[in-house]
Amino acid sequence: MAQQDIVAFLEKNYPNEKIKYLGQGSDSDAFRVGTRVFRFTSKNISIYAKDADICHFVQPYVDVQVPDIQIVHRDGFQYAVHEMLMGERWSWHKFQFSPVRQRNLARSAAQFLAQLHSIDTDALVRAVPAVRDGVPYIDFDLVVPYLKPFMTARQLRRFREMYNRVVNAPIDKSDMVLVHMGLKGANSVVYPDGRLKGVFDFCNCGIYERGRDLVLFSLSRNGRLYREFLREYQRQTGVRVSRKHVRELALVEFLWAKRWYVGDVFSPIGANVVARNVGLVLMHFYHLPEIMKPLVRVFMKVHARMMRK
Repeated sequence: MAQQDIVAFLEKNYPNEKIKYLGQGSDSDAFRVGTRVFRFTSKNISIYAKDADICHFVQPYVDVQVPDIQIVHRDGFQYAVHEMLMGERWSWHKFQFSPVRQRNLARSAAQFLAQLHSIDTDALVRAVPAVRDGVPYIDFDLVVPYLKPFMTARQLRRFREMYNRVVNAPIDKSDMVLVHMGLKGANSVVYPDGRLKGVFDFCNCGIYERGRDLVLFSLSRNGRLYREFLREYQRQTGVRVSRKHVRELALVEFLWAKRWYVGDVFSPIGANVVARNVGLVLMHFYHLPEIMKPLVRVFMKVHARMMRK
C-alpha cells in the first residue's frame, strides 16, 4: 500500500488527531496518531498478531512497560495499534559522559533480558505457537560471491569454518530462551535517570540461544556499557557468558536470513542490502574502527552495483 493512501485513510478516520509519519521499518510503515502508534505492514498482518500475543504473554514477567497491541481490520486496511510508550530515546553513547545514567541503563537492560530469558518457553509455545517458527541463518554459499573479493582464500575458508561451527553447534536446552533480538534505542525508551522504561517491537523475537540477545550490546562500541551490562546479566541469571562466543555470534548475525530474504526469496537485490550486511561482516571480521563504517558502506554500494552489471 502506498504511503499517501495510508495518510488519506488516517485523515478520514481520525480527523481530529495529529498525524505524524514515524518512519519505515523492515516490516511496516509507522505513524503517530494522537497518542497512539499505528503500524501498517507491507507483509502479512500475522507478524503483528504474533507481536501482540507475545507482548500480552510477557507483560506479567517483566518490570518494564510493554505495549498492549490491538489488530484492526478496517476499510480494507490491516494494522496494529497501541498507545505510544512515553520516555526518552537513547543511543549506545548517549550516557557515556554520565556514569550513573549509563550504569542504570546497563543494569536495567540486563535485568529486562534476564527476566525475558527466564520465561517458561514451553508455556509460551502453548500460548503463542507462532513463536516456534524461528528464522534460520542463510546458506553460506549464497554470500560467498559477496565476500570473496574482500578475503583471501584462507580467510574465507576460516570464516566458513567459524560460521558452520557457530550455526551448527549443539545448544544446551537451558540456553534456548525467548530472545527479543532487538533491544536497542530504536525499540525502547528510558527514564531521565537512564533506567529502561519500556520495550516494544517483539516482531523478531523467537526461541533462540540467549547469546543472540547480547550481540547488540557487544557491537555498541561502548566497552564500559557492555562490561557493566554483561556483569549484571551474569549476576541476575547465574549464567557464565563466553565473550568469545558472543563475538562470533555478532559476526554471523549479519548473515541471518531476515536480513537477506524478502518473504521466502533470497534477495540481495539492492546495493543497500549488500552494503549494510557484507559491510558489517567485514567491519567486524577485520576489527575496523567505527569511523570507517560510512566509507565501507559507500565502497560496498559501488562494488555491489558493479557486480550487478
